[in-house]
Amino acid sequence: MSESRWPVAASDADFEPFLAGQPDVSVQLFWCFVAMARACGAVVFELQNGPIVLRGTRRIFASVHVGANGLDGHVNLARQVTDPRIRKVEALTKRLYFHRYRVRSIADLDEEFGRWLCEARNIGDGAHLNNPPSG
Repeated sequence: MSESRWPVAASDADFEPFLAGQPDVSVQLFWCFVAMARACGAVVFELQNGPIVLRGTRRIFASVHVGANGLDGHVNLARQVTDPRIRKVEALTKRLYFHRYRVRSIADLDEEFGRWLCEARNIGDGAHLNNPPSG
């Protein structure tokens, strides 16, 4: 993937502007999310105007926005997921679905959410290109 036009987090300190003034619970959720994303493999965090976008070697695969009530963002998956944390699902390509999520508590960042994030992380490296489109 070509270099981003957005700045990239070189250290955890680069996230501070996104966390400034946010409630402790939102900051705690963010750090848990970051740890989950890093546990899935190498990830680039692009620091955009509002969201932090997660990128693999081939494409963007997720985003996170820290807010007063927790986290909002998206994960790109090769299947449609139905779950209370998923607010909306849209077709992104023939093979991928854009899932908007909302996380309000640490319990929302469970093993299942971690699996979605790892699945999305693999898509960021092009794993979906090895499988035929569904549908």
